[in-house]
Formats: sequence, C-alpha cells, structure tokens
Amino acid sequence: MRSRCWKSCVFTPGFRCSRVAPVRDWRRVRISLAGELRRVEWEDVASCEPGLVRLKRDGALKALQLPPAEIPLAQDVLDKQVLDTDDAKVERVNDLHLLVARGELRVAHVDVGFRGLVRRMGWEGPLDRLVRSLQPGSAYLTREQFVPWSHVRPLSGGVSRLKLDVTRNAMAELHPADLAEILVDLDRDERAVLFRELPVEQAADALEVTAPPLQRELLKLVEPGKAADLLEAMEPDAAADLLDSLPPDESTLLLAQMEPQEAREVEQLLTWPDDAAGGLMTPDFIRLRPTQSCGQALDEVRRQAVEVAHLYAAYVLNAEGKLVGAVSLRQILRAPPEAPLLDLIDEHPPLLAPGAKFAEVAQLAERYKLLSIPVQAEGGRLLGVITIDDILSRVLHG
Repeated sequence: MRSRCWKSCVFTPGFRCSRVAPVRDWRRVRISLAGELRRVEWEDVASCEPGLVRLKRDGALKALQLPPAEIPLAQDVLDKQVLDTDDAKVERVNDLHLLVARGELRVAHVDVGFRGLVRRMGWEGPLDRLVRSLQPGSAYLTREQFVPWSHVRPLSGGVSRLKLDVTRNAMAELHPADLAEILVDLDRDERAVLFRELPVEQAADALEVTAPPLQRELLKLVEPGKAADLLEAMEPDAAADLLDSLPPDESTLLLAQMEPQEAREVEQLLTWPDDAAGGLMTPDFIRLRPTQSCGQALDEVRRQAVEVAHLYAAYVLNAEGKLVGAVSLRQILRAPPEAPLLDLIDEHPPLLAPGAKFAEVAQLAERYKLLSIPVQAEGGRLLGVITIDDILSRVLHG
C-alpha cells in the first residue's frame, strides 16, 4: 500500500530528554494533496522515502487523533523559536534530523542553519552546484548547524505545558545575563510564558540586568503580588531605579505590596536623584563591630553574606551606626582568629555624601581603585555603599 508523504508531515516525539528523543509510534500522512490527514503506526511503515511512504498492510491508515502528551513537530517545532540551553540563545528551527535507532524513529537534532532551510525547500542540489562552481572551498558546503534535541526546549506553539515542565532545570543553570538576552530575543507572547514560570529569585536576577523598557514590560506580565516579590528579591538600588521609571500610581501600589522593611529601604533610595550617590547606593553591606576578633568577624560575614550580594569589603560601625573604618575580606581571612578586628581597619576610607554627583563617584573609585565606596549622612551615620558594578553599569549605559 502506498501513501504520498506530505511535505510538512511530522513525527510526534515523546518529549523525553535523552541523546535523541524517541518518536511515538505513529506518523501523520496525507493520502493525496486534497485528502485528509490520517494516522499510521510506525511499526506499520515498511519504508519512508522522499515523497513516498510504503506501508506493510492494508488498513494501517487510521483516523488522526493527537494524544495530549504528544507534540506534532511540523506544527509546534518547525519554523518556531527554540531555546538552545547549551549555548543559551534562541534559534529558529529550519529542519529536523530524524534517525532510526534500535527499531525506533528518533529526533536527533534540530537544524538552525541556513543550509537546513535550503535543504528543506528542495534547493540543496542546485545551490550546492552553484556555490561549488563559484567558490569550491566555501564553508557553506560543509557547515551544518545542528542543535541536539536534548538541548532544545520549544518556546511557542501549543506545547507550553510540556515546555514548562522541562525548562526549569535547564534555566536554573543559565547566567542572569544570558537569560536576559534570551528574553530580549523572544516575541512578546513567548516572553510572557517564559518569564511567568521563572522562580522569583531567578526572574529578579534577570530583571536587574535588562534595559528599563523591558523591565517595565516584564513587571506588567505578573500580578502585583508577584511583582512586589520580584522587587523584594532585587538589589534595593535596582528595585528603586525600576520603581522610579514607573508611573507614580503604579510605583505606590507596588511599594504598598512589599514587605515593610524592604519597602522602607527602597523608599529611602527614591528620595535621592538616580544620578547622585544616594540613588546609586545599596543599603545592604557587611556590618561589623569594633569589639570583635577576626574569628568572630569572619563568622559574622558568613551569616550576613546570605542577604548581601556584594562582598567587596566590610564596614566597622559603632553603636550609633557611625563608620569607624573599613576592612577587606582578604585581611580578615588572612588574620589569626584571635587578632582584634581594630588592628586591621583603615580608619580613613574615602567617603561620599548622598548628594554627590556621579562624576565624583566615578573619579573617587578610579583614583583609589575601589570596589565599593561608603555613603555617609551629614551626622556621620553610614547610609549604604556604592559597588563597582553599579558604577560600571552607569558608565556603559548612562
């Protein structure tokens, strides 16, 4: 029995992550150009050639039914964007690489290269001959851009439920900057699906390193309660910058949803212009006491490091919260545990007033080669620190 293989006929993979994904035991075929799609079990296929499928028996063609756990490749993978979790980037699928292994039909790779598109359109032979005649050594003739199926997670189409089940572990391994770049590459609908399913901490990390217009779009994709959770998980200075870019009514609503302590920290930062030291600083830094030994100080650093993202230096404060001096973590680590902490501190670290302009901040960091700079109120109380990453970000992005 013969059936014509429709150009876009697809195999349906059991969406399992392995070296190559096994295809469920059926195939969709169209029995004529004008005919309906039918279903055939893979075990009933005698051979499959371009334009022709031979079946082992009459009656193998059945009514087409799509089980809920199966994915039609042509509909939901071909020409769709996918996430290559190996290289952390978004690609568009131009073709599929299938193979028969141990009697099973398997999806081995997706082809994201230009050559794959040419092959799928049926132009490979003529174009290869043309390129070979003009430029025999062209990389086009040998370069294939295959992405292993085990590294691919579909990001669009009708597969969002399955995608979300398998994406979390892969996403957890991505650097926030890579994840932010992926979010930029996706269209609005795909971006919404992916961002809504990210854990709060990971979404907050990615949110911090995206551009303000995309930050605002992403924040609007989630309900106010989760948006407040994201702001709490962000660095306070980054959260303040984001809230400052929102309309006042939206900013006020989100602040009201945040935990009181986190909201107070962010509100304090919002009182300063974003180009001033007070707007650049973070209130999260390592606080030590002058009466501690180096061993006690190291234990305190370990305890506070759970909440403090940047561990460039520790600041020794008296009972009134005034700065006694600064000490590097390298000094604490190298000192004997019984040594007094006061023996290590720099009593005259460079200081900034919260109203200092960014030019002064950058000049101070460059002159003294500082990774963090303390910001001190007029009465001497330490308000926060400006870290080098915020300085570099402002220099690069304005």
